[in-house]
Amino acid sequence: MKLFTAIKIPPHLTAQIERIQKGVSGARWSDPDKLHITLAYYGEVGNDLAEVLDMELARKPFSSFKLSLGGAGHFGKSEPHAIWLGVNESADLLKLHQYAKHAARRAGIDVEARNYKPHVTLAYLRRNAPINRIIDFEKRRANFNCKPFLVDEFFLFSSHKKTKGPNFYQIEASYPLLGV
Repeated sequence: MKLFTAIKIPPHLTAQIERIQKGVSGARWSDPDKLHITLAYYGEVGNDLAEVLDMELARKPFSSFKLSLGGAGHFGKSEPHAIWLGVNESADLLKLHQYAKHAARRAGIDVEARNYKPHVTLAYLRRNAPINRIIDFEKRRANFNCKPFLVDEFFLFSSHKKTKGPNFYQIEASYPLLGV
């Protein structure tokens, strides 16, 4: 199964985000219940290693912290493929990201090597989505900000392909973060 760790976006914020998910033809907007900030992507992991990963992720308690979202952009230079909301800088988020990566290494799982850019994926784009509409969306959302929200747990998700439509995400485990 494909696994990743992530922070779920709280319901009050998903409602705010859902209101801005429009205005780009060729965009397949993410379901509000799937909105998240990925900490680490592990890829295809067998059951035995998944169990070890779960133990490694639960090993060290972290304190809760606050995060906020800000700005918008897209991935894909020559051919845009996704629209995102940014995550404002957070040393605590980066520590949790590093911990999630190191837990995978201790479990014997290779993690992707690309630079970590925390974001919330708003939409995946079909080929030839009009770049002018994408840029207009980004300009309209350049000043997007939300009040900081409390991160008091993170999750291990599995991702399952469906025959039609987006992947199905299932929570495999949750890891509470202690109060400050």
